[in-house]
Amino acid sequence: MRARRLSARRGAGTAAGRLAVLALALAAVVLLPGCYLLKQGTYLFAYNARAVSIERALQRQELEAEIESFLRLVREVRLFAVEELGLAADRNYSRYVELEREYLVDVVAAAQPDSLTPHLWRFPLFGSFPYKGYYVRSDALREARRLERKGLDVWVRKVDAFSTLGFFSDPVYSFMAGYSPFEIANLIIHEQTHATVFVKDQVQFNEELATFVGWEGALEFLRSRFGEGSDEHRQAVDRLADWQQFNRLLLGLYEELDRAYRQAPNRDEALVAKQRLFEGFNRTVTRERFRTEAFQGFKGVPANNAYILAAVNYFQDLELFYRLHAAAGGDLRHTIEIVKEVASRRGDPKQALREAVEELQGAVSERS
Repeated sequence: MRARRLSARRGAGTAAGRLAVLALALAAVVLLPGCYLLKQGTYLFAYNARAVSIERALQRQELEAEIESFLRLVREVRLFAVEELGLAADRNYSRYVELEREYLVDVVAAAQPDSLTPHLWRFPLFGSFPYKGYYVRSDALREARRLERKGLDVWVRKVDAFSTLGFFSDPVYSFMAGYSPFEIANLIIHEQTHATVFVKDQVQFNEELATFVGWEGALEFLRSRFGEGSDEHRQAVDRLADWQQFNRLLLGLYEELDRAYRQAPNRDEALVAKQRLFEGFNRTVTRERFRTEAFQGFKGVPANNAYILAAVNYFQDLELFYRLHAAAGGDLRHTIEIVKEVASRRGDPKQALREAVEELQGAVSERS
């Protein structure tokens, strides 16, 4: 999810295999209390039914120039993701949906107010997730109020895309037409990474991998499409640098909160420390110098553990993927191939990645 997202390693990959798994998933949906997945699936099916191929959309004589430019760029990014990065070659992002809204779904996350312990939802076949998505905002807000009554920190965020992991061909939506080239490339490559590699019950690993590949893949696309010194590439580099700077600060807050919660003698002391640390963080961030206007007018983050956990899921161990990338000679396609092989093993995928990094570094040392 790019704010995102659902993913299951695509296993056998045959059409019959995917239909069998889908049938099992739909059977499980009917048995779920409240029919949550059935309702969300209804919207998913409805949106997919409205989708038209990008090629057909581009043939419309009345197509707006902005939409035409967007769809042509999507087509280029999709081809780049498959041919240059080696991501899954499927029908994802080959179709277009006109939608009268500014984003796709609302995602609810929750956590204990005095510890960095996420609330988890479990879904048949896919495992546990620290978030739950809704196509109807009032449904998301109803779930948020239910969790708040339980005394949890709750965070509701808008999400522009998620991956159905190859069970459906994910389309692009009309509200994305105003995105920058970097945002479009990052979105498609991020979600296509989920469709390529997914490890059950390893949400953070999946999101960190997709974040890394989305960022680096989008930069490679911009270099290829517009050139190293182009405005598009330079602006993307600066904006990404700002987000990386902010993420480092946020990770520092996460570590301080974790330490404070573990050391607090009781719940009240933990909540006092929480408020103090959030206030200190917000003062620090407002004094930071950023390259772009991305944080202009930024007033800080809420004193909310669900917010922190939702954000940290995407970058806590991101450095591990950059270390692998460096050890693989800066070759992104090769890096992705290594991750795919590692993800196919049993056990902790991050530990397997650390071992792969050590092996690659050792091989380089021997050659030198």
